[in-house]
Amino acid sequence: MLVAEVIVDLDVWSLDRPLSYLVPESLVERARVGSVVRVPLRGRRIRGWIVAIGEVAPGSWKEGSGLEEIASLSGRGPIFDEALLAMARTMARRYVHPLRSFLSLFTPARLGRPRVSSAPVEDAPRESVKHLVWHIGPSTDPLPRYTEEIGRVLDSGRSAIVCVPEVHEGSRVLDALKASFPEDAAIVHSGVDPADRAAALWEASEGRKRLILGGRAAIFTPMADAGLIIVHEEHDRSLKEQRAPYYSAVEAAIQRAAVSGGDLWLVSKAPSLATLSRAAAEGWTVELPPRAELREAWPFVELLEPIRAPIPRRAVAAIMEARRRGERTIVLLPRTETTASGPGPRRLMEYLSRVVPGARISRADRPALDRSGTLKDALSGEIVVATEAALAEIERPPVSTAIALGLDSFLKRPLGRSVEDAFETLWNLGCLVSGRKPKGRLLLETAMTDHHSVQALTRGDHRFFAERELVVRRNEEAPPFTSLIKLNVSGNPSDETVKKLGQLPGVSVLGPIEGRMGSEIMLRAKELEAIVDPLREIVSGAAERILVEVDPREW
Repeated sequence: MLVAEVIVDLDVWSLDRPLSYLVPESLVERARVGSVVRVPLRGRRIRGWIVAIGEVAPGSWKEGSGLEEIASLSGRGPIFDEALLAMARTMARRYVHPLRSFLSLFTPARLGRPRVSSAPVEDAPRESVKHLVWHIGPSTDPLPRYTEEIGRVLDSGRSAIVCVPEVHEGSRVLDALKASFPEDAAIVHSGVDPADRAAALWEASEGRKRLILGGRAAIFTPMADAGLIIVHEEHDRSLKEQRAPYYSAVEAAIQRAAVSGGDLWLVSKAPSLATLSRAAAEGWTVELPPRAELREAWPFVELLEPIRAPIPRRAVAAIMEARRRGERTIVLLPRTETTASGPGPRRLMEYLSRVVPGARISRADRPALDRSGTLKDALSGEIVVATEAALAEIERPPVSTAIALGLDSFLKRPLGRSVEDAFETLWNLGCLVSGRKPKGRLLLETAMTDHHSVQALTRGDHRFFAERELVVRRNEEAPPFTSLIKLNVSGNPSDETVKKLGQLPGVSVLGPIEGRMGSEIMLRAKELEAIVDPLREIVSGAAERILVEVDPREW
């Protein structure tokens, strides 16, 4: 007699434990760890996942004991092995969510019909994992190295995953890798038709596609043997999921590499402070661009004093000079609408149409792109008036001049990580005009000329910024030197819940305050590892519904 332990797909903390079911004779040949099943529960048939299965001696279960049978199998076969199950358990613990939240991420949206037989998903060989933080130069194209390393991994018989930020506007990296490995590549990002995406996920789980290309959820592709995981532009905030279970694709990649024994590459032109700090603490390899290469590629940087006009005169002169040479200019704004602090894209376009008559001016900000047009079309203008939405990594016409207006508004946003966000945005803006001959120009409108972020941009020195900003973070006891956990509580939290939160070791409690859907509480913890288990007990036992967001994207 076979008995399976099943996690059911119900978002209920009391069911965050395996339930035992008999495996009927008709399913014995196909039921195994990782299989998606339907099981009876309280008069319903509920989806679930087998997380353990084993023989039970005859007579161990008494007749009428209440142990029910699995009703059916779903899908074309198992979707995870013991290693990926271990990853899901680790992620569920770290992010304080039920295990089902992460098992569902491995599950294709369309399961299809079960096959008559299915080979078991074999455990991947476990080896020492190499972690590489690759800080690529501003004009470096990582694709040749990606292609070479992926080819080596595929030739060895293993698989690879490439994860990129939000692909709303497409991805130059994914398109190029798909072209390089047309037979092996499976595209699994959200822009793909759901039926095609589900088919690609099943092909990956069966080993027929061995290069997985997608967004943050690509890390959870149901395949057994990932020999290489690349997270491209690992600093990008869109790699943090904004819906429960609020995972980070970078953290998921770290855990996936750990269980598969594959190498992990975290790649960016502007590596995040969290990654640089962790790399130093854990002895990861960090590859930096040579200083001589940076100096050669980085554009000329000019600082403009803020004025009341929509745009400084020197910036207008730079636009006209670029236009005279037949080159493009991008003008970056910190806002999508006109405010007391300065113009929005629409007002700036109106102003530029008067001072640069006849120029083709286009608008590339999220409201405009959502209403009509594509980013590719918007970037074809002679002058592109844009917000951060225009910095997506797609094929784009060359730009010789970049202007950032209202830099101080970027730096003074009322968020703890506003300086890092501003610097990443402006560093990537500088990279757009890097590597040109003659050199490109980067004009920054700011009164904060002594700020370390402005100094780093002027020097073209990312390390200069990272070293100084990490000192600020350490002095302020801010991430990555502490952990932040946001709790979204339905209604008002009870005094008992708040009291228990305050008793967690090394934790400061901020709130509760009124949130969008109830109350919000922020915890600042000296050591995340020390509190995840007791926090899990508090959340699972609370009378209120509490959603936990570890390392919130906005803080």
